[in-house]
Amino acid sequence: MHSISPARALARQARQLVIAGAVVAMIGLVLAALGLLLIVIPVARAGWYSTIQLLLIVGGGVMILVGIGLAIRGLTIPPDNQSARIMADILARGLDYRYTFIRHIHRRDFGYIDAILVGPNGALVFFFFEKKGNFVCEAGQWLRQEGRALAVVTPNPSHEVVQDVTALRAYLAARGLAQVPVYAVVVVSNRQTVVSAEQPVVPVAHMHNVLAVLRDNYLAAERIPVELARATVDAIMMTRP
Repeated sequence: MHSISPARALARQARQLVIAGAVVAMIGLVLAALGLLLIVIPVARAGWYSTIQLLLIVGGGVMILVGIGLAIRGLTIPPDNQSARIMADILARGLDYRYTFIRHIHRRDFGYIDAILVGPNGALVFFFFEKKGNFVCEAGQWLRQEGRALAVVTPNPSHEVVQDVTALRAYLAARGLAQVPVYAVVVVSNRQTVVSAEQPVVPVAHMHNVLAVLRDNYLAAERIPVELARATVDAIMMTRP
């Protein structure tokens, strides 16, 4: 099995966010400084003049905050998903060269996805559930056990991964790959977490038994030729136009 990650694309995106944030913040700083300068050195007394001063200061302040936010976002994008790296090692023990595990995917076209496995069985979207505690998954509802009470889990892992599947299907369909079946799995990545699943709408597995769980659904049959699987990887990685 091949395990890859669009690390260069993520690094480029992070740099672009930092640069964009710096530019926006600098423009905001200039506007705010100009507004303050017009207060210190007034050149007119009309009512519109005060409005311009206020707009420059407020608009500049907002741009500074937006710029700082963009820069922080760029600096905090993680280079990889640690749970996905561990998952890759586990899957590699049971899957052959026809499979490709793509980690830590962040694309404007379909948002962020923890990992996608592509092979002759189709595409499989992973959602890593990292919260600690005791949980119950009933069909599509997730509940946390808090003493004798049950609290609704938000965001709902099943709903999140279904949204990822929908977005990925639309993305592939737009690139002529609508025939590629897309599946989903929620993987509990915290060893101290216990999940009791009762007829889940999305398969739920722990790290150690992922392959066993997948044999009943995703791995149950080979559905697409190897060439189509490769085209799917290329589309996700954007190695072809």
